[in-house]
Amino acid sequence: MSTLEEFKAMTEGLAGVQKLVIVARDGTVILHSRDQGGNLGNYVAYVAVTAEQLKPYLGFTGPYHLIMEQVSGDRILTLLGERIIVGVDLDAHVSPTIIIDQLTPLIDQITI
Repeated sequence: MSTLEEFKAMTEGLAGVQKLVIVARDGTVILHSRDQGGNLGNYVAYVAVTAEQLKPYLGFTGPYHLIMEQVSGDRILTLLGERIIVGVDLDAHVSPTIIIDQLTPLIDQITI
């Protein structure tokens, strides 16, 4: 796995994935799937940057991922890699842990 498109195709094949967005570390949305015109990319960039800005004040070594539950029960999973940030909108019935375990090893292998 080395390209964004390969990662996108693999992620779209996972059960319960509704939307996918990949954001560069500068906050630029570089790929999105099923989120044309949506705000998932903006949300993911904001949350990731804010969490990383807070970590020195809170003594964190991470974050490596963030999970936010929506009123509907669906979840937004944000995974922070060295070069990219991945946001995944998940159905309520899907375990974020399973998705984290499947995607985390691949994130830092992606070339942009």
